[in-house]
Amino acid sequence: MQRYSREITSEQCFVYKDIRVELKNQMLLTGNSRLSRLFNLKHAVPQTISLIDEYSGAELAAEHGNGDFSFVGINMPHTPKTRTEYRLEKITASVVEGSIFDSEHVCIELKIHEDIQQISFTRKYFLYPDLPYIVSQTGIVSKVTPLMYWTRRGGLYKKVLSGQYSPEKLESCEDSLRLADNLCPARAVEFAGRTDYTNDHVFEHENPVGMCNGNLLFCKNKAGDGLFFLQEAPPSEERRDFEEYDFRISENNTVYSCCWGIGPHEVSPEKELFSYRHVIALYQAGTEITTLKKYLKTRFPQNAEKDYSVTVNPWGVGCFPSLVSEKFLIDEVNASGALGATHYQVDDGWQKGRALGELTNNNRHMTRDFWIFSREHLPNGFDHIATAAKDAGVELALWMAPSCNCEYRDWREFADIVYDYHSRYNIRMFKIDAVLTRSKEAEDNLEKMLRHLRERSKGEIFFNLDTTNGQRPGYFLFLEYGNIFLENRYVCHSWGVGYHPETTLRSLWRLTKYIRSQTLQIEIPDFKAVKREFYAEKKRLQPDSYPADYWAAIPLFANPLLWLAPSRLDPEVAGIYGKIIKLHLEYRAKIFTGEIYSIGHEPDGASICGFQSHDAASDSGFLVFYRENSAAPEAQIQSAVPLSGNLILKHIAGSTISSVVKTSGNELAVTMDKICSFTFYSYELQY
Repeated sequence: MQRYSREITSEQCFVYKDIRVELKNQMLLTGNSRLSRLFNLKHAVPQTISLIDEYSGAELAAEHGNGDFSFVGINMPHTPKTRTEYRLEKITASVVEGSIFDSEHVCIELKIHEDIQQISFTRKYFLYPDLPYIVSQTGIVSKVTPLMYWTRRGGLYKKVLSGQYSPEKLESCEDSLRLADNLCPARAVEFAGRTDYTNDHVFEHENPVGMCNGNLLFCKNKAGDGLFFLQEAPPSEERRDFEEYDFRISENNTVYSCCWGIGPHEVSPEKELFSYRHVIALYQAGTEITTLKKYLKTRFPQNAEKDYSVTVNPWGVGCFPSLVSEKFLIDEVNASGALGATHYQVDDGWQKGRALGELTNNNRHMTRDFWIFSREHLPNGFDHIATAAKDAGVELALWMAPSCNCEYRDWREFADIVYDYHSRYNIRMFKIDAVLTRSKEAEDNLEKMLRHLRERSKGEIFFNLDTTNGQRPGYFLFLEYGNIFLENRYVCHSWGVGYHPETTLRSLWRLTKYIRSQTLQIEIPDFKAVKREFYAEKKRLQPDSYPADYWAAIPLFANPLLWLAPSRLDPEVAGIYGKIIKLHLEYRAKIFTGEIYSIGHEPDGASICGFQSHDAASDSGFLVFYRENSAAPEAQIQSAVPLSGNLILKHIAGSTISSVVKTSGNELAVTMDKICSFTFYSYELQY
């Protein structure tokens, strides 16, 4: 919600807290106490002149030769051999109050129009008080469509176009920056969705040149200071853009951050379409990950009382639809309460339509009737089940799948159905499955549905956004609406990728390097349900070579997802899982208050590795270590944050005799006597 807004005219200055916006002699200065970015508006489309780190005084940008943004097939002010008439119509600055969708910030908006093509752009910049981030987003509405061929096929076509057009004409660039001479691109980080098919979710590309993929691009100087680009967009392979890369690095050291999320055929005169948000963040040596995580925490606020969970989802039992009945679900919620879980999520099979396959296989047009109860299996709906859940101290949650095969044009009707279940049964958490954002229309309609329900419920409704298959938002998009259901991993089937504690730990460890594990649901299957022949055929170590408490301890620093039917769980295993859940819930608030980092060697079956949660405000935190099956009993592990002062450690829990000692600087000497074990510590720093 805007607190107030004001038009910026020449010789005037807008100030809010430490944020300053000033227009003078066709130059627009934006910034705060941490950074300033100066734009030349001579050609209406902003051209970056400088980007200064106010903390160090360093200049991070050289003067840009072209406008900062462009759209494929659209003539921009510097397009060769064309005539354009761009003009700046208006600049406004607005204070936007903090909400469930974002933290307090200032939005600077430029209205730009081109008379020959009859195109209008809305260029937005977002600045946060006292934080080193400047975020951009661009809207487009046009009387003409982009002037070019739209095919993405290669061969002769690409050769002809590459000779006929410059790269700028063939890409949609949302933001760009010519780096200062002492800065170089150091690492691009690419993410993979469709986790049903792979355990490789993160790819790091060192010293990228030319064209590269990723949501993140880190650039730094020899001292390690620098900036990074973050694209709040789906993973690279899920994108719909014309260009086949996410970043382009030119010979003059200009970084073009592409990916609008809008295809050239989607531009129209009827509706303004907005790009994804692109972030430029400044950091000092050794703080790039801390800076990234602080941005994500600022951008996607979480409510500790509502947004965290220990969720039971029974789909992991492998035959859930055949089990659905009122008695079974009542037994399930009672068993979930005994385990200490906070939520029980009824998955596919409760509805009259009966199966997701009606959508994904048969392409059924799903009407409201599809989403009423199956009276054959649940004659009383959720009435008695919801009462049992309340008595057991468990919140009822629900799986649903909006209509991807009609681009979510029926989103209002679907939202009414969701809200009805929220109102009738106090269901707050909804898992959203079968997502396909194959077009800008689909993506926008899906977001309208998510946002509408969050607003209508005053923040009560929260979504688990499944990233297992299809074209989906991924790890940096739509997190203001919920968290990430990461992967389906079974121990009871003879197909698929299959659960293994080593790969689950590796996935969490690699993702936690760059995203906040507070936003991830991490699975714990049924320890006694292992289909041994499946792993033998794959020539893999049996997953139950690791004990049950190790399985349960992997998501200690994330949101545990009990991927099983608790009423069918072996009592001994239930006791072990319940003990770890109690441990997680006892310390969760403090763990999640800090920023969580991956530490140690990347999990590979032979590592001692783990996670560190550090609360900078109190100089305290938590450590969890895992010794894998083939790991040596000792390891030297670098702390994720400086450990200046005396480190006071307290052992909390674990399945091993262990010790952690600060040896020198930020090094920790970790000893664990058992393979396939974990150990959990708290710490504080004293000066």
